[in-house]
Amino acid sequence: MDINIGSMNALTARINLAFNKYIPTVDSHYGKIAMTIPSSAGENVYPRIAELPGMREWIGQRVMHRISAQERFTIVNRTYEQAFSIRREDLEDDQYGFLTPAVEQLAADAAKLPDRLVFGLLETGHKTIGIDGQYFFDEDHEGTDRTGKATAFSNILRPGTTESASPAWYLFNTQNPMKPMIFQTRRPFAITSRTQISDGVVFHRNEFEWGVDGRCAAGYGLHNFAFRSTAPLTAENLGRAISMMESQYRKDGQPYNSRPNILFAPTSLEGEARALLEKDFIPQLAPDNRTYITGSNPWSGTLDLCVCPYLDPLVRND
Repeated sequence: MDINIGSMNALTARINLAFNKYIPTVDSHYGKIAMTIPSSAGENVYPRIAELPGMREWIGQRVMHRISAQERFTIVNRTYEQAFSIRREDLEDDQYGFLTPAVEQLAADAAKLPDRLVFGLLETGHKTIGIDGQYFFDEDHEGTDRTGKATAFSNILRPGTTESASPAWYLFNTQNPMKPMIFQTRRPFAITSRTQISDGVVFHRNEFEWGVDGRCAAGYGLHNFAFRSTAPLTAENLGRAISMMESQYRKDGQPYNSRPNILFAPTSLEGEARALLEKDFIPQLAPDNRTYITGSNPWSGTLDLCVCPYLDPLVRND
């Protein structure tokens, strides 16, 4: 390849096209559980949205439910980058057959970053504060029962006294405008090249460079629609977790409609998850509570399954 202004401009155009075409093809999971919110500053400030009590018959004046900006949380944008370089001699001698795959890998890494950020937060959600001032996954979130009386609800299930800890698995309700997680985007990822002969890096180091950068962040959304468990992924525990999610009520006593529609599992639990959600018959605990028998599977086809490699596969009892 001849190194001149024309050839380098053509190469830059080809690289930009390869990057921009590849990003939309990358499979990602964060969009299933996260609201994507644009950002126009270094950080976004979110008010704590007090739970709306539900629809009422309009008699007299409207009843206002104030959204307080005094209780609020902030998500700060961060800048992420990745870059590589090629010696001029390698480019001159046409030793750049790997260039397009390398650029596509940059695109894949940029497209996967939201997964890394969102699911990284999930893994620490049992010890990180959410929008209500409690841990995102906690045993005593503020709620109400069906009579409107203040009570607590839990969106976390730990192993029982006779159970061993399992890798964490998660349930989500994603059928509402408010989602369990937030992905905040400030500047989309784009590729930048330093390939002009007059560039300092070319003149001084005899190298051409390509780099990707963007600004974004992730944060916690509505905890009512998220559930974490480190109890074994069995039919009994799945039923218990679903029941706990559904036990939430609005202040007027109406159900919160928080029944989950998707189960997220790490790759180490894929077999158990598929058996629970895709098979018609599974082992079930016998009446003696000691042995197992084969029985009809009540959870077959009830939830979508997402096996996510970004979920930490380590077993821990926390």
